[in-house]
Amino acid sequence: MGLLTEHELDMYRTRFLCSLDKLAKGLINNTVSSDKLYRMTGINAFSGHKKEAADSLVQDMVVKEYVKLGTRREIMLTDKGLEWCNENCE
Repeated sequence: MGLLTEHELDMYRTRFLCSLDKLAKGLINNTVSSDKLYRMTGINAFSGHKKEAADSLVQDMVVKEYVKLGTRREIMLTDKGLEWCNENCE
């Protein structure tokens, strides 16, 4: 099990994906730093473990096929992720 519980993943996934959609300007394959994205979401519950929390969220979204990994610590929306964002983000 990662740093985040299933409940925490569910709780933060929407905020993380909607922030990614905003930073990626609603485009698939537009890379965004996962660290910058984590800071933008304002998740403060994991002080001292921010990188691990961001990694847990990214891994969850990769498994669900909402994002794919870029180079270094960059991620990008997939078609499935963009569709999810269009349905769930304001």
